[in-house]
Amino acid sequence: MEQPAACAPPPARAPVPVAWSVVPVDFTVVKKGPEMAMHDATGALAFRVAGGGAGGTALFDAAGVVLVTVRTCGQGEWQAFSGSSLEQRHIIFSAKVISTSSSRKEVYVFIPPRSSFEDPKPSYRLLGSTFRRACTVIKGDSIVAQTNLLYILKKTIYSRRKFRVTIYPGNDNILVMAMIMTFFVEK
Repeated sequence: MEQPAACAPPPARAPVPVAWSVVPVDFTVVKKGPEMAMHDATGALAFRVAGGGAGGTALFDAAGVVLVTVRTCGQGEWQAFSGSSLEQRHIIFSAKVISTSSSRKEVYVFIPPRSSFEDPKPSYRLLGSTFRRACTVIKGDSIVAQTNLLYILKKTIYSRRKFRVTIYPGNDNILVMAMIMTFFVEK
C-alpha cells in the first residue's frame, strides 16, 4: 500500500556551497627552528608542526591531535603517514628531492597506490627556495598552493621566520600543509 503524499519524506536538499570552497585560503606561518605554527586569517592557530613521538615530524591540528607524521626513509626521501601511525597501510604520500641547490629545491610527491619513485610522473611537484620561503605546489599543470614571505611596505629587511601559504580552492588543506612541512622542515 502506498503512503499518501503528506507522509512521504521531504526531498533531499542539495548541499549549500561554502565560501572556503570557492576562494583561496591563506595561512600565516611562523617558523622557529624545526617547528612551525600555522594561523588562519583570523589569527587562530590552525596547524602546528613539531617533532613527533614516533621518531618523525608531526603535523598537529589546533587541538593537538596528530594529523600527519613524516619520517625520513633515506637520503632526500620521506614518507607521510596518517595520524601517528608508521605502518605502510597508513601511508599518505612519499616524497623525494629531485634537485637542490643553494637557490632552488625541487621535490616530487607520489600518492599511493598509483605512483611510486619508479613512476616518472609524480602526483605533485614542489618547486621553490627554502631560503626565500618560496614554494609552489603543482599538480599536473595547475598550481595547488604557493608560499611567499610576508612583505611590509617601507621595510627594507624582512623576517624569514614569517611567511604566507595560499591554498587554492578544491584542494585538501591537510595534504598541502603536510607537503609544505616536508619541503621546509625536512632536510
